[in-house]
Amino acid sequence: MRELNSQMSFATIHELAERIRTREVSPVEITELALERIERLNPKLNAFVTQTAELAIEQAKQAEHDIMLGRYKGPLHGIPIVHKDLYYTKGIRTTASSKILKDFVPDYDSTVVTKLHEAGTVLLGKVQTHEFAAGMTTSSPHFGPCRNPWNLELVPGGSSGGSASALAAGLAYLGTGSDTGGSIRMPAACCGVVGMKPTYGRVSRYGIIPMAWSLDHSGPLTRSVMDASLCLDVMSGFDPKDESTVDLPAPGIRRYPNGLKGVRIGLPSNYYYEDLEPEVEASMQAAINKFRELGAEIIEVALPMIRHVQSATMAIMMAEMFAFHEKWLDTNPEDYGPDVRMFLESSRDIPASVYLQSQRARQLIVDDFLNAMSGIDILLTPATPITAPHADDYAGAFRLTTFTIPTNLTGMPSLCMPCGFSPSGMPINMQLIGRPFEEATVLSIGYAYESNTDWHKRHPDL
Repeated sequence: MRELNSQMSFATIHELAERIRTREVSPVEITELALERIERLNPKLNAFVTQTAELAIEQAKQAEHDIMLGRYKGPLHGIPIVHKDLYYTKGIRTTASSKILKDFVPDYDSTVVTKLHEAGTVLLGKVQTHEFAAGMTTSSPHFGPCRNPWNLELVPGGSSGGSASALAAGLAYLGTGSDTGGSIRMPAACCGVVGMKPTYGRVSRYGIIPMAWSLDHSGPLTRSVMDASLCLDVMSGFDPKDESTVDLPAPGIRRYPNGLKGVRIGLPSNYYYEDLEPEVEASMQAAINKFRELGAEIIEVALPMIRHVQSATMAIMMAEMFAFHEKWLDTNPEDYGPDVRMFLESSRDIPASVYLQSQRARQLIVDDFLNAMSGIDILLTPATPITAPHADDYAGAFRLTTFTIPTNLTGMPSLCMPCGFSPSGMPINMQLIGRPFEEATVLSIGYAYESNTDWHKRHPDL
């Protein structure tokens, strides 16, 4: 029974959905399995801020009842999930892993929470974020450090580290995330799961505690590319409560019956392939070879403006974050963790001229990316230049953002997915970048790679 349970704990949503639909397994059974695993393993991982076991059983029973009556809602019906603790959940505290909001209970749900609830998901609880999403380690001075299931001494990445840790450990099947400088993709890379940062405007940010309004994205963390597509389809769509959202059909995914023949993949080697750990470089070369084997054409491209990405992004991020936190920073600065407080205090003196010049540079960088992608389908890059660092390795943690930040600035869709392991057994991920609102292309090419490899099928032994 333990072997079967372990297999079920690491099943993909795509696999599990069919078994739920045909009543081979029950949402209640799957939820009880997840709750048992949370009780046993979360003390090691510290992924959860708030557990909602009673609610989960109640929702699982409702899902089972609806399915028995023939009211099956789709592939997420009866699937146990977790929400990053930035997402407003009506009647359930939303802390942002902070002291300031430790007792905050919203009276409404975020749009994404509503959509996933209406799709029939089962909520297991709220999971850790780096305090106010302002960091790369998910090490909270208020709730304790969240840990990486592959090595408990290493960080799970930030800021959506709780979602990535829970997924990698088999505690949930979907975790929501937010991404301002890579906060979906860095944890996905550190924990060896899939993270999808959609195009800016694809998914509503209403009811999600912001970090930096013009850089924030909402998206899913899952165990497979197909699962990411299924979840993104539900999360996507126009929302009158978020003026940035667009009215477009859900992206979906398509299969390439003849491999990737005719697909053109760009390698921006002047930036993304510099200063890599040897194991990351080796995994990326193997991934490039696999894409060639599948029939794709590999083309080197240039991104001359990318050298301005870090400075422009940081100026925008710091100014917008300070605008949100200014009142709290003035009234109770001692309630922030030392790293977040230092970051906010250093943001006080960003001149308006620097913010505006950074926004102007942003458009030049967007144009640079669009020019580079003319005639190709995606850009292929490492997700991070290193594997998961230790919590006290601040320089290493900051390096995690190197390759994720550019597409927060450009708003382009970016898929982070497993492509290898280091000799020490830590996961390595790559990043697929697409043109605006071409998530279907990114996901479909990623799915073709995933279907011909087994990296996403490996799991930590806890």
